[in-house]
Amino acid sequence: MERIMDLIKYATEPDGPGLAKVNVQSFQGRRYLQEVFPGATLSRVQEYKIVVGMKHLANPNMHVLKIHDPVSGELATYSRWQFPASFGPSLVPLSEKAAFLAKDPIPHAPQQMNKGVFNAFKKLLEESRKRYTTENDIILDLLATLPEYQGRGFGSAVLKWGMEKADASQSRIFLEGTPEGVPVYLKHGWKILEEVVMDYTQFGGVGQESFFMMMRDPVSQ
Repeated sequence: MERIMDLIKYATEPDGPGLAKVNVQSFQGRRYLQEVFPGATLSRVQEYKIVVGMKHLANPNMHVLKIHDPVSGELATYSRWQFPASFGPSLVPLSEKAAFLAKDPIPHAPQQMNKGVFNAFKKLLEESRKRYTTENDIILDLLATLPEYQGRGFGSAVLKWGMEKADASQSRIFLEGTPEGVPVYLKHGWKILEEVVMDYTQFGGVGQESFFMMMRDPVSQ
């Protein structure tokens, strides 16, 4: 595990395309992206996610991590951790163009955007975080690994990275998990707080998806 831990690095602006690829391709089995961007190609959605990635890199409280596969060199795992301000800022230098894009990614989204789904999901997450978290909690905003690199321990290494920091500061970690991810998080000490359902049919879409609000309490040092 220690060797894998050494692979964890902070993401920078040039990692944008790699981060976007992981973000989009890791969740192809889920409906959310195709409901928000019906008809948009995978490459077009990834282009938009590059811009969204700049927004996260620009956020001083968002610590964006990556792991490159040591054999292929490909960016394989992408994670975002939102820390309280007391942890200190994540200072990632951005070009003038990236800083401009980071201010508002929405104008760069595919035109076939279902804003009803987008806004409803955003509200769902905001209300859940308001319900369960305080300003002292850590939020695991995203953890994803390209399908071809799953099972290699990359995701577990990033979880360990965050759990060590949480335990050292006696902080809780909140996340919104997919059903596929729940068993992994349960194994690492998270507990389910609530299951929420996103109903796409309300916005002209198809079907529903469940998301699980989960929390991990710190382990005493």
